Amino acid sequence: MRVAWVTHHIPRVEQRGEALLPGKYAGGAERNTDYMVTAAPDWADVHYVEPHEAENALDGSFDRVVVGGTDKLSEASMALLATRKPIVWVQHAQHRTPAKAHLFQQASRFLTMSALHSAWEAEWTGRADDWVHSPVPPDCVQPAEKEDFALFAGRKHPAKGKINARIWAQNHGVQLVELENADHDVVLDHMSRAQCFVHLPKERDACPLVVIEATLAGCEIVTNSLVGRLGPGDPAQVLAEQPIKFWRIVEETP
Repeated sequence: MRVAWVTHHIPRVEQRGEALLPGKYAGGAERNTDYMVTAAPDWADVHYVEPHEAENALDGSFDRVVVGGTDKLSEASMALLATRKPIVWVQHAQHRTPAKAHLFQQASRFLTMSALHSAWEAEWTGRADDWVHSPVPPDCVQPAEKEDFALFAGRKHPAKGKINARIWAQNHGVQLVELENADHDVVLDHMSRAQCFVHLPKERDACPLVVIEATLAGCEIVTNSLVGRLGPGDPAQVLAEQPIKFWRIVEETP
């Protein structure tokens, strides 16, 4: 089955500003996408389609169309994709436009990243069918002997809440280690040893990878009402179920 994956969240090495991460992944959405595409079953032949080439997803050569990113799609492209009734899996809280609302309403399935994320999108679209978390490998990080510090890790962007994390740490008399735009392995090493992981963003964060990873690392999570979280159950088991759930939807949705 040939699958067109329409997105700008494509994992690749390129020049970026300091508000984005260096290396293969500009941010969590690129890593989410790569995890899910890598987990595709043998029957799924996935091809990335860039936003400026969105019409290529409708050229008749694809059995399924997945829209995984909307930010760089033109209104005309979204209207065109809506006619195909694609499967939509959005990676973050959406900027609200009429063209996006139409695409989401026409989608065969409209998927988000978490239960809270679904509630946000349903506020303005009138629908959100289900959520699929990022299929973070459950063994990507293991708890080590915990040390007496809290960790903040994220992109160098004010919305990520570094100042809020500093204020929390100061108010609680806790040492805070700050990692901005750090290598992933460095972040995971610190997570494995951190007693707390602090994520207090200023904007809605659908289901952040760093919080999932910190949960697997056994950290106490300090967060706020702007952050979507994993569904109930053992985190490793919940994560293992995500690619199965997603690709079943792709397979069974005409």
